[in-house]
Amino acid sequence: MVNSPNASYYQQRANQFQQESQTIEKQIRVLAWLRVACVVVLGIIVYMALSNTDFYYAVPLPLIAFILLVRKQTAAREWKERLAYLGLLNQREAKAFSFESIEFADGQAFADVHHAYSHDLDLFGPGSVFQYLNRCGTHAGEVRLAQDLKYPTFTKQELYSRQEAVRELAALPELRQQVWATGKQINDAGYDTNGLLNWLKQQPIFYRNKTNTVLRWALPAITIGIGVFVMFSMNYFGAFLLMATLQLAIAAIYARRISAIQEVLVAGGKIMYNYAKIFELLAHQNFASAKMQHHQAVAESAFKKVKEFSALVHALEARMNPLAMQLGNGLFLYDFHTVSKLEKWREENAKDLPVWLASLAEWDSLISLATLHFNYPQYAFAEVTDQMIVKGEAIGHVLIPDAIRVNNNFELGNPQNVCLITGANMAGKSTFLRALGVNFVLAQIGSPVCARTWKTNLLKLRTGMRTTDSLQEHQSYFFAELNRLQSIVQELETTPLFILLDEILKGTNSTDKQLGSLELLKRLKEKQALTVLATHDIALGVLQEEYPQQIITACFEGKIENEQLSFDYTLQAGVAQKANATFLMRKMGIIPQV
Repeated sequence: MVNSPNASYYQQRANQFQQESQTIEKQIRVLAWLRVACVVVLGIIVYMALSNTDFYYAVPLPLIAFILLVRKQTAAREWKERLAYLGLLNQREAKAFSFESIEFADGQAFADVHHAYSHDLDLFGPGSVFQYLNRCGTHAGEVRLAQDLKYPTFTKQELYSRQEAVRELAALPELRQQVWATGKQINDAGYDTNGLLNWLKQQPIFYRNKTNTVLRWALPAITIGIGVFVMFSMNYFGAFLLMATLQLAIAAIYARRISAIQEVLVAGGKIMYNYAKIFELLAHQNFASAKMQHHQAVAESAFKKVKEFSALVHALEARMNPLAMQLGNGLFLYDFHTVSKLEKWREENAKDLPVWLASLAEWDSLISLATLHFNYPQYAFAEVTDQMIVKGEAIGHVLIPDAIRVNNNFELGNPQNVCLITGANMAGKSTFLRALGVNFVLAQIGSPVCARTWKTNLLKLRTGMRTTDSLQEHQSYFFAELNRLQSIVQELETTPLFILLDEILKGTNSTDKQLGSLELLKRLKEKQALTVLATHDIALGVLQEEYPQQIITACFEGKIENEQLSFDYTLQAGVAQKANATFLMRKMGIIPQV
């Protein structure tokens, strides 16, 4: 059972990481002074060696100490940066938990006004469902989370497997936060993996190429051999210079191709270094759920190989130093050996790397759902059924704080398959439709939903709530809405749907709108679909009387007391009766008082 946190829990963690960061900063300063001390000691030893050569034997000691201190200080700085991100994460969590602000990536890049439902449900963009959910440490995880939200394709068994994984990850806040902080230590949002994936398919230039293999081993052996002879005999320096020049010339022939490889791999190598650390975090964790055991096994095999790839790319990047390039290629054909090692790595791991990255993306996206479960353990996981039904108790919208959210019960498909919801503006119809839609999407990706219970069929979701016109496509608002309705009806011919419609046919006169709505509902009630239509048009309520086994009505009513209009946002049976618009117009002096 996950313990429910609160804003103070996250704020306490933020303070804890800040204190640890201050402690690490003190250690870094001490290490810096120790490095200075090593330099001073080295200077003293060299000075004393001028009069006594025995002191030269002591030179390696301060040098080794200096190198160890540099490594330790680098690790300390990296850990300090990690602590800074952990503190930032918990500060953001505290604000998000209190709904002060949500400062996580909003997924605006994934927004699509033409998508079947994401635009209508505010899934992406500032203040969106994605921003509320997103705790992915990597851009790959964000892409996977967005893909799941837009195109859920999981089977019943897969959903239950994901739910199990979410529950397990929810109980591991340290792991989840470490993954986020590690991922944020390098910005991979702008990195396109296509270049890396294309490189995986290319043919080798050096590895398994007989001519180049002979060159990269034979020429350096001859050059170094001559160099050693020159050192002892002080002769044949010209031959040594000729061989070094020959190697530089051969390296120059391939320089452009190697630079192209370097350009593709360098950014990827840096990101892969961080991915290796994330894989390592998972590899050292034990899991009980089948899905996380699978991902843990992938991480175990991946993290060392990915770290090796990053090191090889870093070695390739070293050629950017002109002196290192001249010496490296002039003596050892450094470029040939480095690229050959990368090509060998590619041959051994090309098929596995996309699998590793896909695994990372999936479990990183599950961390977002696990954080939702950790923060709100009272939210339900969906029960998936083969019945044509959507049913929930205490349904609310995840973006409305608990303190002000009004929850409602809802059931459709037992046996009626069309629900007509009436009510005035501001009464809560659109918000409730979005609550149904968002929870339906969350349920279909294995996430907790904002409800006490939730039962659903794995239908496809289609909505018609916020149709927009398009000047670029020379399309009016009304015609765009008709196109949306046409695509829904056409899809129904082959696919069962869950349909959410809000005040359709707004671009025509009231009589035409009423007739069109009546005919559409009559058609939808005969289809393999569950349909919810929100409208102001109470005349549509007659359909329940005509088709009681297929259509039900519900409403959100306003209350007029002491010349004040208020809403309780509670869904009731029946058709709305209050004339709120007339009351408000009279109250505001727009029309005369009676």
